[in-house]
Amino acid sequence: MNSILVVEDENWLAMELAWLVQEAGYAVLGPERSVAEARKVLGRMKVDLALLDVRLGSDTVFPLSKMLEAMGVPFIFLTANPDLLPAEYSERPMVAKPWDATTLLSLIPQVLDPNGHPNATEPRR
Repeated sequence: MNSILVVEDENWLAMELAWLVQEAGYAVLGPERSVAEARKVLGRMKVDLALLDVRLGSDTVFPLSKMLEAMGVPFIFLTANPDLLPAEYSERPMVAKPWDATTLLSLIPQVLDPNGHPNATEPRR
């Protein structure tokens, strides 16, 4: 079973997202509300994919996305403001908020399988 880290600072969205991912058959890590909390999870647990809210309070998730890239862990950005994504992430998978469950759930297996999605990274083993 793939483990998906949920990073979202809005409680009701975090819980809805975690429930959706769990109901789809994935193990949920989190939800975590900050980059610092998510980093702790990465240090303790194997993560196969991360769902990242771009704006976490007054911070952005980009320090965490750089860490995930270095670890070879794929991720999907979730944002109501796609303009916040730096150019370096313009080709990364992204789902606009409010997200559609069908769209998000169809994207997850594509990103988990680097052979099936051009923007996926090789998962760590």
